[in-house]
Amino acid sequence: MGWKKRAIYGVALGLLVGVTGCGGEEKQEAEVIRAVKYREVAPVPSHLERRFSGITKAGEVVRMSFRTGGKIETLEAGVGDRVKRGQVVATLDNRDARLNLEKALVDLEKSRIQSDNAKSNLQRTKALYENNNVPVSEYEKARDTYANASAAYDVDVRAVRLQKRELTYYTLASPMDGIVTAREVEANENVASGEVVAVVQAGDSIEVEAGIPELWIAQIRQGQAAGIVYPAMPDKRFEGRVTEVAFESDPETHTYPVTLVMEGARANIRPGMPASVVFRFEREGAVPALLVPVHAVAKDYEGHFLYIVEKTGEGEGVVTKRRVTAGRMMSDGFEILSGLEGGEKVVTTGISFLTDGKKVKLISD
Repeated sequence: MGWKKRAIYGVALGLLVGVTGCGGEEKQEAEVIRAVKYREVAPVPSHLERRFSGITKAGEVVRMSFRTGGKIETLEAGVGDRVKRGQVVATLDNRDARLNLEKALVDLEKSRIQSDNAKSNLQRTKALYENNNVPVSEYEKARDTYANASAAYDVDVRAVRLQKRELTYYTLASPMDGIVTAREVEANENVASGEVVAVVQAGDSIEVEAGIPELWIAQIRQGQAAGIVYPAMPDKRFEGRVTEVAFESDPETHTYPVTLVMEGARANIRPGMPASVVFRFEREGAVPALLVPVHAVAKDYEGHFLYIVEKTGEGEGVVTKRRVTAGRMMSDGFEILSGLEGGEKVVTTGISFLTDGKKVKLISD
């Protein structure tokens, strides 16, 4: 039985050696080359772009009202209707005003007849007086009668003009080309003088009001150009120009209202639409620096560092760890004040898995 045990032990030992040998070969083939993205180092731009939230509003808004009170007779335009300058929007019941005008016209006609009769009598009396056929007192009486009749006629002429002008107060016409955005009354309602009847906004004038924080308000001036972007039209950028810069901040938002007028407004832009106002600010007194993505920079106990990629073949390379001096963190990345010369390719993703001298596969960022 001894030789059988020895045979079994020999076979088991041989299998063990074979398995161990295979495992060693697998370890040698298990080296993994990570894929990383990289980007070329760029200089920091000479200007900064900042976006501020804003709201669109009409450049000119008129809250229309009658100069006199009365009952609404007709409403000629509804919400959303386009109106021309001088187009009637609403009217009041003007029967009393027309009656007053007719009465004033009758009084004017009476005054005209009386003035004409007084003038004829004065001319006749004057001729008789010059021929010594009437006394001077009669001539003076005729002259005074004509003067009074003429004055009464002038008063009635002015009264007719006033009644005609007051009659226009019963018609409400648009003072400009625009769009009716609100109507506050209905037909047959009684309205008071000065009560808002309709709101008209200029259709071809668009403004955007944005709130600017105190950090940037000092760099904004009247006439300054800016871009305007709408979330509903992200691929389009409109040009605007600053027309008003508030001196006092808004007590609710603690920002300074700035108004811009849009140049070449479009019909698909309407008041109330949210917008982003883009200003470009110069980097005054900036230190010459290079810019790298935020995720390209890491920090350990010795300071900031990043990995430089050196190509060794098609789509392959080796990374080198390099110490740098980082400046401010901007919206586009970190300022690098020293440690880079410009033009280097830096790893932008997965730097926590890298070590100095490690081979990588390259993917352009």
